This record gives sequence, C-alpha cells and structure tokens, in this order.
Amino acid sequence: MLGFAYKLLNQVPAEGSDETTEQELVWLGLVNMLDAPRPEVRDAVAKCRTAGIRPIMITGDHQLTAQAIAEDLGIAKAGDRVLTGREIEKLDAAGLGQEIDHVSVYARVAPEHKLRIVQALQHQGKVVAMTGDGVNDAPALKQADIGIAMGITGTDVSKEASDMVLLDDNFATIVAATEEGRVVYTNIRRFIKYILGSNIGEVLTIAASPILLPMGGVPLTPLQILWMNLVTDGLPALALAVEPAEPNVMNRPPHDPEENIFARGLGLYMVRIGIILAILAIALMLWSYDYSQQSGDPDRWKTMVFTTLCLAQMGHAMAIRSNSRLTIELNPFSNPFILIAVGLTTVLQLLLIYVEPLRNFFGTHYLSPFELEICVGFSSLMFVWIELEKLFIRVFLSRRMG
Repeated sequence: MLGFAYKLLNQVPAEGSDETTEQELVWLGLVNMLDAPRPEVRDAVAKCRTAGIRPIMITGDHQLTAQAIAEDLGIAKAGDRVLTGREIEKLDAAGLGQEIDHVSVYARVAPEHKLRIVQALQHQGKVVAMTGDGVNDAPALKQADIGIAMGITGTDVSKEASDMVLLDDNFATIVAATEEGRVVYTNIRRFIKYILGSNIGEVLTIAASPILLPMGGVPLTPLQILWMNLVTDGLPALALAVEPAEPNVMNRPPHDPEENIFARGLGLYMVRIGIILAILAIALMLWSYDYSQQSGDPDRWKTMVFTTLCLAQMGHAMAIRSNSRLTIELNPFSNPFILIAVGLTTVLQLLLIYVEPLRNFFGTHYLSPFELEICVGFSSLMFVWIELEKLFIRVFLSRRMG
C-alpha cells in the first residue's frame, strides 16, 4: 500500500529540510499493489490436498500478507495460526516439531528458519520437497529430500544445491510432474505384473508337462520360448508402459518411497496369475494330448499349448490396463498402442500356424478351426478371470465401506 501527495515548490529544497518541506502536502490517494497468484495455482493446491501432499508456505513477507494469500489459495483456513521467524527462534527442536503439524504458513522467516522447518518435517518421517531461488536458500534445498530451484529467478548456487530446476517457476508444474511420476511408476508396476505373471505361468506349464503326460515331453521348443519372450511378452508389455493416467491417480495418498517394488499385492498377484495361467494351459495340454493321439498328428497338442499360452497373454494384457476398472469401462482408444500390439501379436501367432515357411521354421502344426476355437476359448478364460477378480474386489470394498 503506497500513499501519494504533492506540493508545489519554487526551488529545490536544501538537504536535511525534509521535515519542514514535507508539510501541507496535497493528498492524492492510495495505490494498492497485489502480486496475485497465478490462476492455475489454486487448482494445483487442491490437487495436492487430494493426493495426500501438504503444501506449506514459507515467505519473508508480513504475516498478514502471507495469511491472506494462503487462505486465497487453500493452503490455510481462516483463523489458522501463522508462525513468524521470531517465534521460530524462541522454539527449540522439540517445540518446533510440535508446531509443525498445525502450521502451514510461515512468515518473516530467515534462511536458517527454512532449514529448521525442513529438518523438523524430516524428523517426523515426512518426505519434503523444498523450493527456493536465492543463495541463502541453498542449505534448505540441499537438506530437503527433493530440492527444487527456480529456473528463471534462481541463482546458480540454488540450482547447484537442488535436485531439480523448475524452468517456468510455476508451482503447478511441480504438481503436474508429481502426477506424471505416479503414472510412470504405476506403468512400471503394470509392466512387471504382465511380464513376470505370464512368465511364471509359462515356467509352471513347461515344468508340469514331463510329470503329467504319459509319455513325457515338453510342449515348447527353445525357439518357441524365445518367440514368446521377445514378441508375445515384449510388444504388449511395451504398450502397457505408455498407458495413460487413471482418473484417480491424484486421489490416493502417496506410497512409502522405501517400499519394495513388489509391495501392495504385486508379488502375490504375479504368483496367483501365474498359477491360473498354468492351470488353464495344463488343462488344455491334458485334453489336447489325448485328442492329438486320436487325430493322427500326435504332436499337435504342442502347437495348441503354444497358441493358448500366447493368446492368453493377450487377454492378460488387455485386462490389466486398469487395476480397478473393468475393461469395458475404459476407452478402447485411450491407448492405441495396446490395441496395435495385441492385434499384431495375434496375427503373427496365426502366421506361425498357417503359413508354410514359418510353420516349418518354428516347428508348429496346422490347427483346424475347431482346434483354434478350443485354444481361443481356453485363452479367453484368462481375461475373464482377471475381470472377475476386479469385480469381486469392487463389490467387497463397497460392502465394507457401506
């Protein structure tokens, strides 16, 4: 807030005469300057709240200014306490630790206060991301789990001390990066679910065949196994790695950064799905083995098992696009790469069966339409099983919460 007034003078006043000269001025008025937040910041703060991220304002401005801006952005509520630098100086580490959970706005702070705030949050087990632009912010940026320097207004010292540099100096970009990071992490887990879950099923099937079949034998040749690992597993897995974000990606709390990649049921899922895939393949193997002995082509069962394993993985890839939503609830074109990968892999698998040079090279056998339908039927059960799992979990959770 600035006040303006004037006075007409016949000559320049002498130095040191301000008290006498600045009398009987003509009042013009007040000018209020507002450094307004960017319009997208309010929505970004709301996203942080739903995502389990707690935004905290640390500023050198007056506490009333800080409180007004914080209330406008949703960082603090009306009546919330604002802690000043002088008050922080009076608190020891234990006292600051008690205040840290109840205060989201810090005003009139010095650089050393920022460092103490970061340390107090970390002492409580919080993961702290700290933004700063000045030379004096370097200690706090270095101490934070994720130091974020301003790319436009930031000094070289602050950038060197940080883990990241924000090129546009926009808080909303940090939130967007958090969302993208969650999507990438989810897709990595989805990639692992698909690859390892399918491979467990393949290993169990191959290991069971010499034990369960009367004459023993392995259904897959080394070349066919290589084909499955490179093509059947590879293409859909790469497509799953670029799956777009689910609607609730920013509506869940953050996970422990120290947790194992197989945490939250991922390891159990891989074993469970691997066993289910093996059961389906073994059931088909036992039936097709007897069927092949009577059909005049005693090795045809191997191609049926090979085809069933490959097509079952296509259903697996389509079903795990979402962890909670059914496939029919998803936009089929939101990830065109998975459609291309599944379609291309299926066509390539059929070429191995029905195109003469490829059939001879890969050691497959011609399948009749009936036999192919049997393979497709058993394969589709993999997709149905995963969808029923998601439906069961949804009903179970709704009843538990209701």
